[in-house]
Amino acid sequence: MTMTTTASAWTATDSLIADSLLIEGGRPLHGDVRVGGFKHALVTVIGAAVVGRAPVTITNCPEIEETRVLGELLRRAGGLVTRRPGSLTLTLGGLRDEPLDPALAARIHGAVYLVPGLLARFGRVQLPPAGGCRIGDRPAGGRPVDQYLAVLTRFGAHGQVTADGALSVVADRLTGCEIDLREFMADPVLLSGPLYSGATKTAILAAAAAHGTTRLHYPYPKPDVTELVRVLSAMGWSIWRPDPTQLVIEGRPDRGEPRPVKHALISDLIEVVTWATAAVVTGGSIRLSGLTGGALAAGLAPEITLARQMGLRWEPDGTDAVVVGPTPPDRPVNVTVASHGIYSDSQPFLTLLATLAPGLSHIRETVWQNRFSHVPELNRLGTRIDLIGDAARITGHHPPVRAAKRLSAADLRGASALLLAALRPAGMTQLTGSHHLARGYQDLVGDLRRLGARISAEPTE
Repeated sequence: MTMTTTASAWTATDSLIADSLLIEGGRPLHGDVRVGGFKHALVTVIGAAVVGRAPVTITNCPEIEETRVLGELLRRAGGLVTRRPGSLTLTLGGLRDEPLDPALAARIHGAVYLVPGLLARFGRVQLPPAGGCRIGDRPAGGRPVDQYLAVLTRFGAHGQVTADGALSVVADRLTGCEIDLREFMADPVLLSGPLYSGATKTAILAAAAAHGTTRLHYPYPKPDVTELVRVLSAMGWSIWRPDPTQLVIEGRPDRGEPRPVKHALISDLIEVVTWATAAVVTGGSIRLSGLTGGALAAGLAPEITLARQMGLRWEPDGTDAVVVGPTPPDRPVNVTVASHGIYSDSQPFLTLLATLAPGLSHIRETVWQNRFSHVPELNRLGTRIDLIGDAARITGHHPPVRAAKRLSAADLRGASALLLAALRPAGMTQLTGSHHLARGYQDLVGDLRRLGARISAEPTE
């Protein structure tokens, strides 16, 4: 096997094509990385553009699979989609009532957030089975879809979800309503579960498209929701919080045309966690720039608190840059990943970091039941992690110490955590399933190479 070492030899296009990477570990990472815009906010802002019809320009827009696929779906439906480096402009007043391309929709999960706006316009939507990470409880790990239909029925729609996850929904008119989103929590005590985030975002988009007033109780509190509310407010919707547990949205169909907006996405919170982990795991030092300091500190507050407890320091300092690494954690952790706390997307990285810490760490996952697919693969690198129900027990001071002939990644964050883990031990590791990376990172492999990593694409047969 030949290892290509010239950073310029790798392009972002390679990262979209390659499904197998060769990783030569044992090198600390050093240098600068500019963090892109937040993927989870991007998909809902695009959903808002469908609801609003007025031109929406998204800046700090990441060049990821979600951007490409959603843009192409809307272009094929008659929308004017303009992509420039770092920006996406959507002018969607001329959308046509056409079915969404199933091959495109199957490549991502975010197409579901087009549904409320399309339903309000045309009275019917058929959404093919969605793609994305296979971390749910449907066949083959498919993520749940029923919550989207359940929310839309509260606004007057009706429809069905097929066994393979396709959604068909119709509505003569969407009407404002009242929803207690605790109904969509698997654990109402922890305020957590896999349906909660998507149900909240769908409810907000449907409320914006509906006639009348909608009152949401206990909406999902994370920045991807607050960014959606900011965009809709800028477009002219009246949205307010009577108290911290409620969100009230005045529908707009009878209130005139929405305003055009230009919205800069906040920094991708999970990308920050990724780079902080990369620095610590490889014993390097990475300067992250382009950060939205205040939003970042608020959005990652649970992760920052946990980092302090572990003896790490990766909190932003109020500027647009921060240096992370190389000090390893000096204390174990006992943490529950929940919708009102640490992002489930952060969990694979925290699991990896805990292998460097002393003592026994415990990480419980209450959002996605299949979010531990990376654990058996990490153990092939020499970690000692046991899965007990919905939790991982990590024996500390057993980080990745040996290369593995072959690792297999089953989802986006698992793939990135395994890639970082393979960079620690000396030797060559092959990682398959690396195509998942294109859905969450603009060019993770290229950025790692520019920081000193030796990674090449394994030719496919």
